[in-house]
Amino acid sequence: MAFSKRPMRQSALIGPWGVGAIVPFPNDEALMIAGLDAWRYQDKTAFVITDERLIKRLGVKELRWPPDFRQKNADPGNFNLKIPTMRFPRWYYCPFCGSMEKTTFYRETQPECDQYPWETGRVCSPKSKFRRRMIPERFVVVCPEGHIDDFPVAEWVHSDGKHIYDPDKCKIRRSTGGASANLSGVFYECTCGAKKSLAGATSKGALKKIGYRCKASRPWLGLEGDEICSVDVKEIKVVLRGATNVWFADTRSSIHIPTFNAAQESKIIGILRDNFDAVNSNRLNGEINRMLVDFLAIQNGVDKDALYQAFANEAEHRSGLIEVSEDMSEDEYRVEEYKVLIKSSGNDIEDFHSINYPITAYNPLIHKYFKSISLVPKLRETRAFVGFSRLESNRKSIRESKKELRLGNEDWLPAIEVFGEGIFFEFNEKTLTNWAANPKVINRIGTLNRSFHSSVFGKDVQGDLRPEYILIHTFAHLLINQLSFDCGYGSSSIRERIYCEKTSNELKMNGVLIYTASGDSEGSLGGLVRQGQSGRIEDTILNAIKNALWCTSDPVCIQSPGQGPESLNLAACHNCTLLPETCCENGNRLLDRGVVVGTLSDPEMGFFYDLRSL
Repeated sequence: MAFSKRPMRQSALIGPWGVGAIVPFPNDEALMIAGLDAWRYQDKTAFVITDERLIKRLGVKELRWPPDFRQKNADPGNFNLKIPTMRFPRWYYCPFCGSMEKTTFYRETQPECDQYPWETGRVCSPKSKFRRRMIPERFVVVCPEGHIDDFPVAEWVHSDGKHIYDPDKCKIRRSTGGASANLSGVFYECTCGAKKSLAGATSKGALKKIGYRCKASRPWLGLEGDEICSVDVKEIKVVLRGATNVWFADTRSSIHIPTFNAAQESKIIGILRDNFDAVNSNRLNGEINRMLVDFLAIQNGVDKDALYQAFANEAEHRSGLIEVSEDMSEDEYRVEEYKVLIKSSGNDIEDFHSINYPITAYNPLIHKYFKSISLVPKLRETRAFVGFSRLESNRKSIRESKKELRLGNEDWLPAIEVFGEGIFFEFNEKTLTNWAANPKVINRIGTLNRSFHSSVFGKDVQGDLRPEYILIHTFAHLLINQLSFDCGYGSSSIRERIYCEKTSNELKMNGVLIYTASGDSEGSLGGLVRQGQSGRIEDTILNAIKNALWCTSDPVCIQSPGQGPESLNLAACHNCTLLPETCCENGNRLLDRGVVVGTLSDPEMGFFYDLRSL
């Protein structure tokens, strides 16, 4: 096993890297993160993350921080833990002489060339000053089912039918030359006389012509592939190993929900936090054990009746929570978060604190559009890695995704905790409903729906996209851009969390949380909450709307019938609406500036039309 000797941030192992991803390292080295079976901890207790709701949602026993190479843990035995990796791709070539060698998944060191090149007359040998470190082949084969394999170099160069590959005798050399800078200028040449360029290797069906079949290779689990994959060979693609479609992370996140009533005194909250599970599991005739509560009250010097009522209220509150399971939808999981965000919840003792203000506390200019605004000076988000996909960003079920991460029976997933602050906007439902019923709005979203239902992103989604979702999502992007300018945060450190169903309105959620959760001090500087105060957020919203009126790509952008991945955006481009992909829940899809501010031909269609002229 080739353990990575380079430091990697723990958060990077949830995304943009993770199990099954090819990570580029200095000196032209490429390693693949191994499966969870190979992740070793001397003392796992220092890495366990407590988040009961997310644990139930993912159907595991615990969540753990990825191994950390730094000496920050309580147990000195956890110092200098390494991330296990596999050597992939296995085909290497010498940049000096072009000689190629196929290594194994488990080789610890990068291969070095010791071959005699045909043209230079110099030897890349251990005694020569021309000795060179070999570098991995640039191309790999990727299957839609998540399998990945080396580019079949030997099969490709010997596919003419005139030469037969003998691994004991044949030595392959890689060279570049000619006037062309494309693949036709890259050649493989064998000592048996076979020679072929890479021209056409990335075209559809190229591998089928040479008789290649996917062998269900899964290098991150140490499986070279001993079965035939059922996927049509035409769907298997040859791509650059560093291409963005080689690996897509499937992560699930959760905002910590405050457990106890913010109105209770801090001492009672502490008693509840430390003893609720024990008291709740020792009931008498189905009721909270009064004698046990009185004992705790005397022991801690608090009022008996107040403590008993606190336990009773908490038990009633928890019984009303939606039961969390793997089968519930993402929107259903977020309902409880929505309930605490639309009111004042939590306190400074817990990891969540929100202060809700009715919209009447703000300038009348925005009364029409929002019902309330909540400032969230403190929040904790847990992000867990549950799986990955290749070629397309497909979200499988949680059960299916987890199967590809390990071979063994351990029951945990890697995760990280991040802390930050935020602003929550609750939209006015009546205004939203009336606006969404406008035939012009429905007609515009219909254009987006046609692209949505024909795309991979929406192929399994039932029903049409709601205008309300497109509006709230686009508003979040425009506001993040403006907040980044007003507060000084980098746009990549501000994220969105949408509380609105894409195709139905069964859960009656109409809100969005704009928050920082970058994993470092930048996430909790207080600037975002301060900007959300009355007298400030109105100007931010107004400026965001005004800036959205005109894009430097207009009129092309505002009149676009579809742009972006699979034409899943209308009026949205990098000059006006798109954000770093870490900020967006949909990978910069399902955006339209037109529904926010209107179009050139119909400005009144915009939800915020009244703010255009201010």
